[in-house]
Amino acid sequence: MKTNWFIDLDEKSYHAGALGNGGGYMSSHNLAVFRDNPRTFELMMKGKLPRTESPALAFGRAVHCFTLEPTEMWQNRYLVSDGPINDKTGAPYGKATAKYQQFLSEQTKEIVSTHDFGLIEGMAESVWSHGEAHELLANGSPENTIRLEEGEVDVPSQARLDWFNPDYGIVDLKTHGDDLKWFSKAAHDFGYAYQMAWYRKLLEIKSGKKYPVYLVAVEKKAPFTVGVFKFSEEVLDQAEAINRETLCEFANCRDSGVFPTRFEETQLIDKL
Repeated sequence: MKTNWFIDLDEKSYHAGALGNGGGYMSSHNLAVFRDNPRTFELMMKGKLPRTESPALAFGRAVHCFTLEPTEMWQNRYLVSDGPINDKTGAPYGKATAKYQQFLSEQTKEIVSTHDFGLIEGMAESVWSHGEAHELLANGSPENTIRLEEGEVDVPSQARLDWFNPDYGIVDLKTHGDDLKWFSKAAHDFGYAYQMAWYRKLLEIKSGKKYPVYLVAVEKKAPFTVGVFKFSEEVLDQAEAINRETLCEFANCRDSGVFPTRFEETQLIDKL
């Protein structure tokens, strides 16, 4: 059951409200794009650069749904299928064939192959079999949307928390392609601290409390090893401060209409 801090919003409506999708809400993903290159962010917001979803991201969404949301939600959103069968070969048509493309165009649900579904089942089972992960997910609710009409520095903001447990705090499920011993590096490379600090701050504004943040990471290959990671308060505080600086920069760019690339000046190469 969701608290009154969250609004009941499906995933499609949530994304439709983001900057560049016809809405006006800043998200942690959009803020990350802006932090890397404001000019790229501006072009994406104007529809001049494509906003595409990688197969890895689509797979991750399916894992989230099957692991965290009710069975009914999975059945409403996904169809497990390899597509039509070629009578001559007894095997499914290739995804590049006209037959498969016609099949795809007729579907109202997202398609998950039987191979990928096998991985998803294994990953979900592994998550729920892990003692600490199970403890974090045993109580609470999935897909919790927060929206702030003003946000910090007068920027409307939104976040969608994978899971909120009132006893433990924010829980985010991450799929990981490599050995979990490299997950801490991946968390740094993908900027997870900035994302989680964004979630924590918006929840703090709504609830008046600064909640802990946990990551449940699961490998994408058998035996689907699972680990639980927790961000230190110091790391989240640092990331939160940088998020605020980035928001202030965004507000200045928005008001001035000038979005730099961060490569306007000569860059010095001083290491061999």
